[in-house]
Amino acid sequence: MNMRWSDDPAAPINPAGTASRPLADAAGRLEQLAARARQDLFMLRHPEVDWVPERQGPDGRRLLDVLIVGGGQGGLAIAAYLIRERVTNIEVIDKAPYGREGVWNGFARMPVIRSPKHYPGPDMGVPNLTYEAWHRAKYGDADWEGLKLVPCERWVEYLLWLRATLELPVRNEVELSRIEPAEGCLRVTLQTAAGPEVRHVRRLVLATGHDGTGRWWLPPEIEALPPRLRAQAADPIDFNALKGKRVAVLGIGASAGDNAICALEAGADAVHMFCRRDTHRRQQVYRWCITAGFLRHYSDLDDAWRWRFMHYILNIRMGMPPETWKRVSAAANFHLHTNAAWKSVRASGDRARIETEQGSLEADFIIAATGHDQDLDRRPELAGLSDGIALWSDRYTPPPELADERLGRYPYLGRHFEFLEKRPGTAPHLGRIHDFTFGPTMSFGPSGCSISTLRLTVPMLAAGITRGLFLEDVELQWQSLLSYPSVIP
Repeated sequence: MNMRWSDDPAAPINPAGTASRPLADAAGRLEQLAARARQDLFMLRHPEVDWVPERQGPDGRRLLDVLIVGGGQGGLAIAAYLIRERVTNIEVIDKAPYGREGVWNGFARMPVIRSPKHYPGPDMGVPNLTYEAWHRAKYGDADWEGLKLVPCERWVEYLLWLRATLELPVRNEVELSRIEPAEGCLRVTLQTAAGPEVRHVRRLVLATGHDGTGRWWLPPEIEALPPRLRAQAADPIDFNALKGKRVAVLGIGASAGDNAICALEAGADAVHMFCRRDTHRRQQVYRWCITAGFLRHYSDLDDAWRWRFMHYILNIRMGMPPETWKRVSAAANFHLHTNAAWKSVRASGDRARIETEQGSLEADFIIAATGHDQDLDRRPELAGLSDGIALWSDRYTPPPELADERLGRYPYLGRHFEFLEKRPGTAPHLGRIHDFTFGPTMSFGPSGCSISTLRLTVPMLAAGITRGLFLEDVELQWQSLLSYPSVIP
């Protein structure tokens, strides 16, 4: 069971605000909203000419212009924007079943999205495509005004409505397993229910989430424990099995708090959280980043400035959100251990024995909220390509006081989120792959994993795709111009 902690109004706080109930005529109101949204797009349809010529692949079949891997909020936003730019020969795939796509159906265990409710998402700036318009249509104006934060389940419903309204071409239960260079394109292998499927594509977008260019990380000593004794915070966890157990949580950030609350609400006898510092931080520095200046122009900075900014932001170790801290710290059987870095951990009978700077503890289960690590070699679909992809460590050497091997493992991306070659001229096909995971964080500051960045980052990536398609087709575009009628009927 991979549960989400409760937002029951009887609990210490109710982050979602009012309990939403659909209006009696919600279905009709949503149909009308979808019609208005489509009309908005029709009225904004300039330029409206299909301009990407058909191209044949090495197998004689039509090339797919763009394949987007990931049908969550990022993948949907990119698909919608490309179609608006009249790049229509595209496809989105997601390995999850319909309705189970994205982070909000996975490891995000809080009941609400922590971004302010009015933040735009994959709506392309069209008011009738926003979450607010959808919520008002389904639940009413009063419910919207009373809402504090958007419940995760509602956001998932909204994304499915947007997908249907825009008729986005998404295929579920299809997984990318391999990427190979081919003549003038990429050869990709997809795993489907019917077996392997080979396609040739001109551009590939990886919108595969936080671990899309790496892995969820466990300290080696914890990873060496039997699986019955430990989990990474992003793993599926059967919290009901923790009833009556003593749980140790390593970490003090948002995911640590979310997992601690899930364990407490499932009936854990005690939850012990460990922090290596003298207190848990209250800073939320990502909120500072949400400005048009930073989001749009961070990537224009030189490498030294980009490294300085992200070295600070990624090492500040943001604290638990206030509402989460209020919830978890209110529990009598929750214990925070500060200045308690772990020195060792080992299996001891049916338990794990943890040695910390503040003493020892035996736990029935450990949840490690230790984040993710950039490691392209860990991604099966990038096997055979990862050695040629430029990393930050290949392009920039920071001053000694800012040295950080972890940051050096992030991919060093081009101006439109595309991979670059480690050695120029050896792997030009890498420029056809655009990274919209957490990997762009060092190169762009914003990443493809955040609702709050989509308004600015999606157009930046889409511009790289349209640029590449146009430049590759320049001869065909020239011939199209020459054959254009001199007199329009």
